[in-house]
Amino acid sequence: MDTILNDLRFALRLLKKNPGFTAVAVIALALGIGANTAIFSVVNEVLLRQLPYREPERLVMIWERNRPRSRDMNTVSPANFLDWKDQSQTFEQMAGFFEQRFNLTGVDDPEELPAQVVTANFFPTLGVVAARGRTFTDEDAVPDSPRVVILSHGLWLRRFGGDSDVVGKTITLSGNSYTIIGVMSPDFQFFVKHYSFGGKPAEMWMPARFSPSARIRRGRFMAAVGRIKQDVTVDKAQAEMNAIGSRLEQQYPDFNTGWGINLVPLDRQLTGEIRPALLVLFGAVGFVLLIACANVANLLLARAAVREKEIAVRAALGASRRRIVAQLLTESVLLAGIGGALGLLLARWGIDLLLALAPDGLLRINNVSTDFRVLGFACGAALLTGLIFGIVPALVASRPQLHDALKEGGRGASTGIAGSRLRGAFVITEVALAIRTDRGSSRAGVHQTRGVARRSQERQRLCITPPGCNRGIADSSIMAWRKEVAGFRESHIADGPTPPCAERTPARVERARARPTRRVHRPR
Repeated sequence: MDTILNDLRFALRLLKKNPGFTAVAVIALALGIGANTAIFSVVNEVLLRQLPYREPERLVMIWERNRPRSRDMNTVSPANFLDWKDQSQTFEQMAGFFEQRFNLTGVDDPEELPAQVVTANFFPTLGVVAARGRTFTDEDAVPDSPRVVILSHGLWLRRFGGDSDVVGKTITLSGNSYTIIGVMSPDFQFFVKHYSFGGKPAEMWMPARFSPSARIRRGRFMAAVGRIKQDVTVDKAQAEMNAIGSRLEQQYPDFNTGWGINLVPLDRQLTGEIRPALLVLFGAVGFVLLIACANVANLLLARAAVREKEIAVRAALGASRRRIVAQLLTESVLLAGIGGALGLLLARWGIDLLLALAPDGLLRINNVSTDFRVLGFACGAALLTGLIFGIVPALVASRPQLHDALKEGGRGASTGIAGSRLRGAFVITEVALAIRTDRGSSRAGVHQTRGVARRSQERQRLCITPPGCNRGIADSSIMAWRKEVAGFRESHIADGPTPPCAERTPARVERARARPTRRVHRPR
């Protein structure tokens, strides 16, 4: 222990004697460690932590699969969803939801808010409870029952000032009165980007009220999430749903021919789109840290030329090569520790920047923080970095060839041919890593852009399938989709007008089928 303390004190004195070298090395290491820590904080929160639901490994998204068009995640027909619930034996619970927007009036300025209309068992399926008040019951989903709404924690704070007595109050949404029955916890969010047409997470939830007419197969615009039973695998649940899909295809050939059912684990669904980008970004900043290590290693090799005579004298006085290497590595680790401490401060600013640039609705992105796991990563990165950039210069500088070292040190020329070759190798390594990082990031950006464009086109085609049409003729307009959902909701809350999709005549469907498809050719 005394030896380590003496080495640390000696290393600290040397760093104070060379402030220019110390500043350049610490800044390079701080940038590399800070960037890695900031990205790891996001990776830790979004990819490594469990989803904030009860036993999230048992949750799956349930989609309809359009086999002729090779779409594995198509929206769901309410009628098919109700049949799935009735016939499935492998699911503990199954809930449905769809998006809608409401105008909030009577509370400060009017505002259009995104909402989810959900089945009464939506929150129990996810295994969450309200922070204030309660969630929905079966009575709330009965047609003609009083209209009720649950608020998100963010909306409660932003529009209602965190009023502790908000439960039981009435608000006006799109001209109708709703009673607030609950407020969700701050960490609750359920946003499926693949399904979303508005691109924003819901800020409130209303109960879906299915009337007997919901059994009529009119269109596909819902999404479904289910909790499989204990000790039931996803493959077994998928096999059962395949059998149910085949029965429904035979029972309703005009509507379900060519359609199946696809189960996607919820963690893969919610992080699947962002996972590749985050991992590529994490790899890119890892290369940045390696470049910083090569830079500092080159600085240490150059600095070894000044210390050749000192190290040769220490070796001549009896210091072993192991003892000299230990001293030099102590200096490197101390240097990395100072850079790591500064990197943690830079990581805090980096996290704020990442939060500002993050896409809307990224699950748990607002909960990113520097917890013990992140601190452990930063400490480990600093220690490993110190060993990586310090080991080679230490081995080169500690060679026990006293005659050559004193001779070259007397001229003050260099660390010899071996040192020159190593410095050249470090420069080549830096350039190669920089080129690799740039090319990898560019390719990732191109693939990500193409993926976003492809998903945007898929969302436009996810809309309603008219009755009698199993090919999935779509409304490309978001307004048409909203009118479809609004019509469905109105017709199922009370005896209201028929949804727009039900008014499409067979002749109109045939004209839509015969209409030529526009193809857009894009340069590769």
